[in-house]
Amino acid sequence: MEQEFLVRIANEINRQIRCGVTMGVQMSWGVSKRIAMIYENRATLALRVNGVLHKGWVYVSLDEGRDCYVITLLSSDKKKVVSVRDEVYCEELGGVIDNLVECKEEWTDEQYAKLAMADSMRKMTI
Repeated sequence: MEQEFLVRIANEINRQIRCGVTMGVQMSWGVSKRIAMIYENRATLALRVNGVLHKGWVYVSLDEGRDCYVITLLSSDKKKVVSVRDEVYCEELGGVIDNLVECKEEWTDEQYAKLAMADSMRKMTI
């Protein structure tokens, strides 16, 4: 695939994520890198994240044939696939990533605050 095509697709994925969640939610994922790449023969946006639920990589790959996305969570060293979510549509993208990386939908605000605080304290002691 051409680099220009990969960058265009990665930018569109990033735009669709931004349309689905607030900037505060995105910031809570602790994204430190955004990379346009090919993963499993698909144009992909790779995000290095440091969330409450997942610390490592999130690959958002375009499945052109089905006009949807595949979200793959990988370990920090990229050697282990942690989870795969198939058939994620553009309007769901940000919410699905948030549920995988930072905050489960069924958590109350109090549950999330408690876990986020514990995660922050753990990061400060490392």
